[in-house]
Amino acid sequence: MADLYASYTALAAAETEGVSYERRTVPVSGATWSSIAIHGGGIEVGSGEAARAVGAGLMNHYEFAGIKASNNVDLHVTSTNFNEPIATGIVTAAKRCLSFHGYTGTDGVPETSIGGLDTLMVGRISAALTQAGFRVINAAQEINGSDPANIANKTTISAGVQLEMSRALRESFFPNGDTTRSMRDSGQRTKAFTAYVGALRAVFGQGKASMGSINVSRWTTVPWASADLDIMALMGTDKLATGGSHFLHLAGRFVDVNNCYLARVDLSTTQTVTLTLRKRVGGTETLLATAANTSGLVHAAGALFAVRFQITGSTLSAKIWPEGTIEPADWSVTTTDTQFAAAGAIGTRSILSSANTNTLPVVASYAAFQQLTPQKFTVVRSVNGIVKAQAAGTDVRLARPAIAPL
Repeated sequence: MADLYASYTALAAAETEGVSYERRTVPVSGATWSSIAIHGGGIEVGSGEAARAVGAGLMNHYEFAGIKASNNVDLHVTSTNFNEPIATGIVTAAKRCLSFHGYTGTDGVPETSIGGLDTLMVGRISAALTQAGFRVINAAQEINGSDPANIANKTTISAGVQLEMSRALRESFFPNGDTTRSMRDSGQRTKAFTAYVGALRAVFGQGKASMGSINVSRWTTVPWASADLDIMALMGTDKLATGGSHFLHLAGRFVDVNNCYLARVDLSTTQTVTLTLRKRVGGTETLLATAANTSGLVHAAGALFAVRFQITGSTLSAKIWPEGTIEPADWSVTTTDTQFAAAGAIGTRSILSSANTNTLPVVASYAAFQQLTPQKFTVVRSVNGIVKAQAAGTDVRLARPAIAPL
């Protein structure tokens, strides 16, 4: 069905703000991302709530919300014609944009149809939502957000992400599937909503470790109450290695910087990628096992690899694969060791080889850090470069004190 109004300009001339619609914004100082819902409120119920929760404290948020008692669909202005000035200003000043929408979808099927011109983030978001247990499909042409005139693509990189959430998915966000305004305004949400928002926020949270000297470790850790762990993160560096390697790690059963288990990624001067399992005991590092199936991986400046590190009892396992591709079923490397049996922190370590000759700094990036077992944490504060956490929330997200945007 064609829109009643050809643009926001036409809508604003015919409808009364505060009676038919509201424009809602939540600015975040220093944010370079935006989270928008131009069909919020009663137009595409649930889209505004999702956009606001994902953006909270992280992205500049905008919502155009229909607040009529009925027929809010009359306020729908298609994304390519939505010329509302506040939304336009927020998106054009942003490097990245998430645009939340709703569509009918198949009855009873909770799914997200994803599209947009920011293919890098489309891949990351698809992987994160899938990993969190949500169904994700490529959007059909009419809702795939690929038109450069789409407001989501008016960022500084001329690309954005469009998330079309099916009716069944949006209903799953609210107790008993109740999407009435009173329920939405009550703040009540389901575990599905929390998990969905957490998966998206983890993707857009990225920490960067600036390595301005060789052979000096940069650690970022959070406490973990269980000896068993299953962590995953995207990681990479901004330069090709010269002289000596770049070493990036996931750490488990971390006692202190001298005692822990590590899954190490070696980004070499020949662009080869090697994954090893290691342990540090009293400051001495020992190789435990080397992955034999990483010959197809090639390091490129700015490219990220997904790395998963699992410790169960005395068994250590790790795997690596290129960002945006399907996680391999098998572990790249597995071994056993009994040096550390108790619970400790989890986190990351970045260090340059003592032979490295790169122009410094080399910047290591970590994104979408997740703990894949039931216990959950949320970062709450950072002291002296070490990020602390407390139990609560939906995911583990690591960040250094100074977070650089994507």
